[in-house]
Formats: sequence, structure tokens, C-alpha cells
Amino acid sequence: MLNVTVCKQYPRAEAGSRQWFRVQAKKDNTAEVFIYDEIGVGFFGGGVAPEALIEEVKALKLESADELTVRINSPGGNYFDGNTIHNYLRTIKAKVVVRVDGVAASAASVVAMAGDRVEMPANAMLFIHNPWMWAAGDAKTMRKAAEDLDQMRDGAVATYMRKAGDKLARAELVKMLDAETWLNAEDSVKHGLADVVDEPVRASALALFDFRKYGIQAPKELVDAKDSIAEDLKRRRDQLKALGKTQIPPKAPPKQP
Repeated sequence: MLNVTVCKQYPRAEAGSRQWFRVQAKKDNTAEVFIYDEIGVGFFGGGVAPEALIEEVKALKLESADELTVRINSPGGNYFDGNTIHNYLRTIKAKVVVRVDGVAASAASVVAMAGDRVEMPANAMLFIHNPWMWAAGDAKTMRKAAEDLDQMRDGAVATYMRKAGDKLARAELVKMLDAETWLNAEDSVKHGLADVVDEPVRASALALFDFRKYGIQAPKELVDAKDSIAEDLKRRRDQLKALGKTQIPPKAPPKQP
């Protein structure tokens, strides 16, 4: 999610050790980054700070003749962590190609906007919404939290608008953020948030995350894909149990010459 915590009484969770990214070494002027989990530190974040990803990308020593592919299948995470990754990717010399392998939701959609080219399979999706925050305190603290959220929203708007250009009016984008909008590949290209529609991906990539735990109403495509995979797994487990109960005679030993 585009979530941030502003809460004096409850400190931010300490960084953990679960990686949410993988960087593949450069080969023939190309390298890849895989962002396949919740982004960032604490709460919905996977536990690893974005600085770790940035250090690994820096170590690749990419030049202007190189190409970095950033592959995303993520439900999002901490807004500032996603924004940090986006801003860093915008500074590197190499061409950045973002490929949404399944879902680029929330803060992950902010990262996706760093692509010089953004590719989406026909059944991949973006999810965009206003930043969220947990806050505790008196009325002054809560008013300050609301002002901070407005500032973060304006920052996110600038990020999406930079990518969209004249394909998307600011007022329309704000309405989309207010409405918490899912965009398929075709709509993403229409609004300038992606550049290329590719062949569909396997449904399992789309169904990897359970968005209900984030309080998000996932589109029917994701719910159906997840239910279908769950039913398929149950059917396979039942088949294995049935095979285990079946008496299978041992194979005859091979004939001796």
C-alpha cells in the first residue's frame, strides 16, 4: 500500500531480513531486478530497506549503453520506500525497462513509473490510490497527518503525471486515486501509465497476493484466478491422497542375463 506511519507513541518496526527483491548480475549490457513481494520496511513492507536494492544496482556499474529490466509483481508497501526506488531508477544512466509480470499495486505502481518503457501483459494490472497513514495523537497531530497525506498525494500525482504526459489530465488522475482504481494493461496504456501490451501471463502470477488483508477490494479477475488456483491445488492434493491409498504392486525385478 501507499502507507506511512506517523505515530509518536509507536515506533516504526525494525528492519527484518526477508528480501523482497533480487538483482541479477549484468550480462551483455543487460541486468534485471525482480521486485516480487511487499516493498520496504515494517508493517506491510517485507522488512528490507530500499537502500539495499539501490546498493546492489549501483554495484552493477550500469552505463548509458546498458539496459536494466525491473520486473514487478508486488502488492505495494511503504510509500517513501517505493518513492525512493523510483527516484533512484530515474537517475541511472542505463535505459530502464519495467515489466509488470503480474500486479504493480500501490507503492509498486510508483516504482513502475520509473520505466523509460513500461510493458504489461494483457492480463497484468496496476492499482493506484491515495496514500494511507496510521496516526495517533491529539487534534493538532491528526490535522498535521492529514496535511502530510495531501503533500504525499501531490507527490504521487506528479510521479504519475510525469509518465502519463498529455494522455491523462490531472483532475482525472485525482479522481482515479480517490476511487482506488484498478487498471488493466489496455487502460494503463490509454492513460499513458504503460507503453506496451504483451501476451497474457499465467494466472498464478496475478493470484499470488491476497489483497483482502490490505483492506482492498480486488477486481474479479484476481479473485477468480486465486479461487481457480486454490481449487486446482485442492484437487491435486485429493488425487495424491487417493493414490496413496491405492495398492500398487511392486515392479518385477529385472531379468538376470
